[in-house]
Parts: sequence; structure tokens; C-alpha cells
Amino acid sequence: MDFTLTPELTFLLGAAVFWIVLYVLARVFHLEKHGLDVKPGYFMYRSKALNSFLDRAANKRRTLWLVLSNIGIAFSIGLMVFSIYILANNLLRFIFPSIGQAAQVALAIPVVFIRFYWLPYFLLALSIMALTHELAHGIVARLEGIPVLSSGVIGFLLFVIPPLFFVEPDEKGFVKASLLSKLRMLVSGSSINLVTALLVTLLLSALFVPSSSGILIQEVVPNSPADRAGIRQWDVITAINGRLINVPQNFSDYMSKVTPGTSVTVTMLHDNQEIMKNITTAADPNNSSRPILGIIQSFAPYRQNRLGLDQYTGIHMFWALFWIYLLGINLAIFNMLPAFPFDGEKVLYYTLANLVKKRKSELRWTLNILAWGLFVLNVALSLLIFGLRPSI
Repeated sequence: MDFTLTPELTFLLGAAVFWIVLYVLARVFHLEKHGLDVKPGYFMYRSKALNSFLDRAANKRRTLWLVLSNIGIAFSIGLMVFSIYILANNLLRFIFPSIGQAAQVALAIPVVFIRFYWLPYFLLALSIMALTHELAHGIVARLEGIPVLSSGVIGFLLFVIPPLFFVEPDEKGFVKASLLSKLRMLVSGSSINLVTALLVTLLLSALFVPSSSGILIQEVVPNSPADRAGIRQWDVITAINGRLINVPQNFSDYMSKVTPGTSVTVTMLHDNQEIMKNITTAADPNNSSRPILGIIQSFAPYRQNRLGLDQYTGIHMFWALFWIYLLGINLAIFNMLPAFPFDGEKVLYYTLANLVKKRKSELRWTLNILAWGLFVLNVALSLLIFGLRPSI
């Protein structure tokens, strides 16, 4: 049996080596004395320097942070309403298919709902989003006079969760703060995630041409015609039999006119060179009249970079930025869902609790049941209809 060291396997092996080395160094040099606590399943680094940075950042531009925090409160209201609308509208589409196609709602669990080859991009994006999210919480907490007990980095042995930045505000200080101070701190995380996502969108527009010039291959079926012809992940199909293929729909339209067993000439970009491959189509195992090349149709439009970078560097840069945008938008929206432990739950609860003097506990439970019910129904119906398969 041949052993292939794929990029994904290389990543996992590298992560395993990192953990082993870190654990040994921690035991040998007693790193806990320097704030680094390493256990078999996780590590945590607490830093006084980070706490000092939060104080300096909060005091340096107090007026600016206050203005941005107030704008964030307005943003959060819109994000909360939008999160409820998305889930409610999607649930109605599940119940009444005639009004539109429902989307799959799934947890962001790599390998289960996110294909394995997206893992490095996902981890990078999650780390950046967690860093900006927690930094915003910490800075605004200090701005509002809420003590921060500790801040630092925590990492887990579970490789699908990257090392994450954390800020631990003092709960008693938070409870004693005014309603406006509470809201400013709570909404700051989602607000900065939204701003980051929008800035990355501008960056994508600046670094990559807007129009597609081919379709990017993300997966090739092993031992398929495409695989035997040497087509690989991140290659780009630009034409079939001389006909330009700029977007995935062009590919689907052309292949619908081909019969199984037909030889086609595929023009593609491989390792910065344009090459041609003659490939004989095969019959789809599920539909003998349908021709296939063996390319899993999760491909995407290919956008060339404006920096003159080589093919693969440009592709990896694009997907790294895209995943930062994707996670940023989703975290900004669904962190404002009024369901524990999301920040939106506290935003809505403390706002209503300021108006309602009695039965606050019942109010909180009711809000959580309604919000979680909406989310769980979407996930359950997604599993029932789409099954346990990656959504991206």
C-alpha cells in the first residue's frame, strides 16, 4: 500500500510534534513559573504584558473607543434581528419548500461539516477572529472601568481548535457596571468581527481581479479519468475542447452535452503553466447516461491575483482571506443570537431586565428556549434532509 504524505497529514503530524515538544520543554524547564501551564490535553499562557496592553490601548484613544462602542450597540441590534430572521426564514423554507430552497445549517466542525483540506484556512481565520474579538472585549472592559482578571492564550490538544486568545473580565465588576457599559463591552466582539470581515472584503477586491478566468479544482476522485490524467487539487480548468470555461456553470453546461466514453481535451493551468490533457469521460455510477471526469463539483471560480504571485501562492492567499471574511461575518451575526453562551443573550437580557423588575429568571429562560429552539430545529432538519456531510 502506497503512503502519501498529503498537506493535511503533514499539518497533523506537525501539530503532534509541536505538542510533544511543548510538553517536554514545559516539564524540563518548569515553564509554569513564566505563566505557561502545559497539561496533556491543553496549555494556557497568562500574560501580565497583555493586561498592560489592554490598559494602554483603552487610555490612548478613549473618545474614539467610546464612539466606536456606541456605534457597535446600533450594529448589534441589527445583527441580532438579522440572526433571528435568517434562522426563522430558513425554518419556514424547511416547512414550506414552495417558498424557496432551505440552506443547510451546521456547526463549524472541521472534517464533519467542513472538508479536511479547509482545515489550515479555518484554523488561521478562527485564530484571527478570536484574537480581534477578545481584544475588543478587553479594551472596552478597561475603558468602562471593568477589571480584567487575566488574559492570554489557550490551546487544546484537539487539533481542530487552534490556540485562542482569551480575556477574563471580573464578573462582579461587570455586574456592577452601568447598563451602557455592559452593552458596550458585550457588543464590541461582534462589532470588530464585522469590521474585520468588511475590511477583508475590500482587500480581496484590491488584490484579486473581480472576474473569473477558470474553475478551481478542489477535489479529484481517486482513480477517476481526471486522476489518471494527472489533474490535481488547485489546478484550474480554463477550456474544454477549445470552449472557454470561466465559471462552474460553463463546465456544467458543456458536460451536459457530452456522452460517457467521449474523449475531451481539457486546457488547464498547472504549476503556472497552461497544459492540455486528453481525457475520456466515464459514466456516473448513479446515472449511466451522465458523463463525468472525476472532479467533485465543489469547485469555485478562479480569480487571478494582481500582485504577480504564482498560481498556488495566489490561490492560498485568496482562500485564507476568504475564510477570514466567512468566519468574521458568521461570528458577528450568530454571536448576537440571544441564546447562552453568546453575547447576544446577555445584550438582550440586561436590556430587558432593566425594564422588567420581576421574573427576570423566567424571562432569561424563555429567551434561551426560543432562540435555541429556532437554532436546534434548523440543525435537526438540516441533518434529516442533507445528512451528515460537509456543507463546504
